[in-house]
Amino acid sequence: MASWMIHLRVAQTIWEQLQLRESEAFIMGNIAPDSGVPSPDGSGFVPDAAITHFRTIDVNGLKAVHEEQFIGRYLKPEKRKAYTARDYAFYYGYLTHLLTDKLWTQWIAMDAKTRFRALYEEEPSAFWRRVKRDWYDLDFLFLRDYPDFAAWSTYAGIVAFDNDLLDFYARDAFMQRREHILEFYRDGVAHVEQREMYLSVGELDVFVRDAVDEILRDTAVFARELTELERLDGQKQK
Repeated sequence: MASWMIHLRVAQTIWEQLQLRESEAFIMGNIAPDSGVPSPDGSGFVPDAAITHFRTIDVNGLKAVHEEQFIGRYLKPEKRKAYTARDYAFYYGYLTHLLTDKLWTQWIAMDAKTRFRALYEEEPSAFWRRVKRDWYDLDFLFLRDYPDFAAWSTYAGIVAFDNDLLDFYARDAFMQRREHILEFYRDGVAHVEQREMYLSVGELDVFVRDAVDEILRDTAVFARELTELERLDGQKQK
C-alpha cells in the first residue's frame, strides 16, 4: 500500500485542483484508513485492514481493495444528500486513499516484484523490506526538501478531529495515529541519507500525477457534488 506521504501528495494535488475548502477533513480522510493500532502479537493492526481498507489478499499475497464496498456503505446517493461539506470531504478523502492504494499495488508494487523477482521468489519478507525501505526513504527525502509541503503542514496543524464518522474506529483514533505519523517522519527526515534506490524521484512524481488523473476521472460525480456543496456552504456564510 502507498505510504502516508504519497497519500498526502495525492491529496494535495486533488485538493488544489478542486479548490476544496474543507482541507482538514479531506486530508484527514486521506490518512484515516491507516488509523489502526498494531495488534498485541505484531501480526497486523486493529481494526484489520480487511475492515479499514475493504481489502482481500489473493493466493499470491497481493492486496486487493474493494472500493465499491466503501461507496455502497458511505457514499450512496441518499447518504450523500444528508452530509455536511466537512463529512463529505472526509469520506471523499477516504475513498481517495483506497483508490491510491489500489493504483499503488497495480503500478508500483507489481513493478517491484518484476524488478526483484528472484528475491521475491526466494524470500518474500526480504523483498518487502527492501522495497519498503526505498519507499519510506524517498518520503523522507521529499519532506527534507519540501518541509513546508502544504498537505503535510495542514495535517501537522490539525488540533482536533474526533471520529464521529466511522464505527470501526475509536473516537480518538485519527489524532492518536497522527502523533505516530508525525514522529515517524520527523525522525526519518533527521536520519535519512542519500543512496541509490530502485525507484526514482521522477517515477514517484509520475505516479502522483497519473494517480490523480485516474482518481478524478473515476470519482467525477463525487468531486462535482462536493465542490457544489462547499460552494453553497460558502454562500450561506456570507
